[in-house]
Amino acid sequence: MDGTFELLGPIELLQLLSQARQTGAFKVPGGEVYLEQGQPVHAQYKNQIGRDGLFQILSLKEGKFRFLVGERARQSSLQGSLDNYLLEAIRFMDMRLDLSPFDQVQLTDANRTTHLTLSPDEFELLQHMSKPISLFDLALASGLSSDTVNLNVSRLARLGLVQITTRTPHTVRLVVARLEGSAVARIDSQLLRAWRSHFGSFAQVEVRAENRILQLPVEAKSNAGPQLLLSSDALFFHNLRVGQEVLVWPSL
Repeated sequence: MDGTFELLGPIELLQLLSQARQTGAFKVPGGEVYLEQGQPVHAQYKNQIGRDGLFQILSLKEGKFRFLVGERARQSSLQGSLDNYLLEAIRFMDMRLDLSPFDQVQLTDANRTTHLTLSPDEFELLQHMSKPISLFDLALASGLSSDTVNLNVSRLARLGLVQITTRTPHTVRLVVARLEGSAVARIDSQLLRAWRSHFGSFAQVEVRAENRILQLPVEAKSNAGPQLLLSSDALFFHNLRVGQEVLVWPSL
């Protein structure tokens, strides 16, 4: 088997070889990764051996490859599962996907997680993925920031542990919170970006509070999560209270 990294990168190709429990040498110009029954036993890239050599090969964006079935390594520099090495490499490379807080995510194969060395954040997120859940609700359920959720879900998705389904932006339920020093309402930057990407530019949101509908000017705030942030003056003027749940959508 041979080809280029135009359609699939080294991470995806090695995943396919591992799932097929292949034995052989995955070769690129200047380096190679040896697999035994789908698991890595040795890697080298130029003057780097083992884990560092493997990570250099996994980070390649272009070039050619070939896989020589049955070829075996003359030395061993790697131990453990390919999934663990891939997860570590994906963390190292900070490979984020372009995700929307409205996208749904679900765990695809719980059995594959049993032998992985997961970070506390990754472990926490996986506990909430037995059923489809939006990234917005995942941040709420886990207590993690939206940036942390997106980063870790991106890593897990690249590894093939979770499936992401694109969903259309819609109305959200937010909790009113106080933010001093701001004359306008603030909501999560990822939420605002998703709405504007789908609906176009807008400067205000509509807020349903019990039987009232308010129009509020809005700006973005990083990692605001499921909160509608308002100044003390705005809370008083609009007769809203901290902890109150409201429905929010773009004013178009």
